[in-house]
Amino acid sequence: MTKQQARLRVRLYARLSKDDGDADKESNSITNQLQMLRYYSKEKGFEIIDEYVDDGYSGTTFNRPDLNRMIEDAMEDIQPSGIMVKDMSRFGRNNAMFMYYVEEIFPNNDILFIALNDDVDTRYEDNEMMPFKSIMNEYYARDTSKKIRSVKKTTALSGGFCGSFAPYGYRVDPNNKRKLLIDPETAPIVKRIFEMSKQGNSVHQIARTLCEEKILIPRAYRAMKNGTLETSTGFRFPTDWVGKNVKMILENQVYLGHMVSHKTQTKSFKNRKLVAVPKEDWIVVKNTHEAIIDEETFELVQKFISVKKRPNKTGRPNMFVGLVKCPDCGRNMAFSNPNGREPRFRCRTYARNSNLCTTHAISYDALVKIVMDDIQKHIKNMETLGDQFIEEMRVLSESGGGKKIKQFKQELELAEKRIAEIDSIIMKLFEQNVAGKISDGRFEKMSVTYENEQRELEERRKALKEKIEAEDYKTKNTNKFLETIRKYENVTELNRSMLVELIDSIYVYQAKGTGKERTQKVEINYRFLCESQCGIA
Repeated sequence: MTKQQARLRVRLYARLSKDDGDADKESNSITNQLQMLRYYSKEKGFEIIDEYVDDGYSGTTFNRPDLNRMIEDAMEDIQPSGIMVKDMSRFGRNNAMFMYYVEEIFPNNDILFIALNDDVDTRYEDNEMMPFKSIMNEYYARDTSKKIRSVKKTTALSGGFCGSFAPYGYRVDPNNKRKLLIDPETAPIVKRIFEMSKQGNSVHQIARTLCEEKILIPRAYRAMKNGTLETSTGFRFPTDWVGKNVKMILENQVYLGHMVSHKTQTKSFKNRKLVAVPKEDWIVVKNTHEAIIDEETFELVQKFISVKKRPNKTGRPNMFVGLVKCPDCGRNMAFSNPNGREPRFRCRTYARNSNLCTTHAISYDALVKIVMDDIQKHIKNMETLGDQFIEEMRVLSESGGGKKIKQFKQELELAEKRIAEIDSIIMKLFEQNVAGKISDGRFEKMSVTYENEQRELEERRKALKEKIEAEDYKTKNTNKFLETIRKYENVTELNRSMLVELIDSIYVYQAKGTGKERTQKVEINYRFLCESQCGIA
């Protein structure tokens, strides 16, 4: 008996995906697809071996769990069998892959293919339209993908939430799926994570604390709310926080009340692999929902998580991490205790190559005393001099800020002037090239040189504008400094909280002299103040 004459054994396959733009069509529901396939099988006397379903998987990818299982089962079957779908698009919308399976894999393994609505049945030879229909299915997937991306972008630009799950600390508004509301259960944990970072804890230390306290990781918390935590096999360690989880929370602007979208995108409508989008291309819409973290805390945390934490071999915590810098090379200073001696800071550049910088060494305890004495001096002056001290601080801040702003503006003016000059030079070079006065090779070489210079100038211009804005902000915030320093009136020991709230940076200069004649300048740059306060070791 031939394969065509025998009772055909078939495997039924159904698929549905929002990405295909057909999830809302009742005729495409999984139930309806299977009902149609069962009815046809019964009518034709086919034997149904098994049913396979991929719900929520795009047709542009062939990496689907049940599709892979079905093909594997069919290839291992020692008897000829068939695969049956409602239409070709259910099997896939990638033309190259579709034709590869139907024309190569299936025939070589005695597997028949039937698509009911497309009148495709590889038992017979009249399937000339199959390649064209496959191409149209791929075109449809491409067009639908483009439309979906357009809708998502429009939603993102209007400040609407586009994600599948609300960020940790928020929940989706039940009355508006595009809006975020604070989650009273997890928002306090987000606040605490930021506070721990502010106090100088690394992302790994924070993760360890959350693990010890048995706090569910975001994914496990979501599963718990959905009632799937106990039944899911993917949560062997539901409280296993790692530094990466914590860092993602600390860097997310959503906690400022801003909606951030388009951080990732698929490579193409066929390749669903997500790739990161450059930060400058993210879509950020401010003040779309209630903030969990204030701007000041967020900025402080960004400053400290950007500092590369190196192993501390002193056995003592370094509360100054990210703050102490070398005024000559600008690098953060290294914290160490060479040969078991008293912990100290020294220039990191010097530690690597003594020819490139000087030591700038200072003991840890000496720096603690200098900084604490300077803070207490400000507190004492504020208490004894009152309004006079406040006015002096304001004048110092405004005069210091004015000098820096003036300097930055002069540099900005020169940079912008040179950028305009280069535009003019490149235009003249182009005209000379067109007129045949300089060769194409010469024109290209000179253009590249000028364009590189212009690119560097544009980066410098951007940096200068940011510095001007920052100094202007400081100039107007003397009151903020005074308000912050008042919090520490009764504190007698320096701590991390004081440092991060009051101080922007500390520059340690190279010491002069020896023995009793030794002096060393320490420059303390306070946040909200433009003037640098100095201590002498």
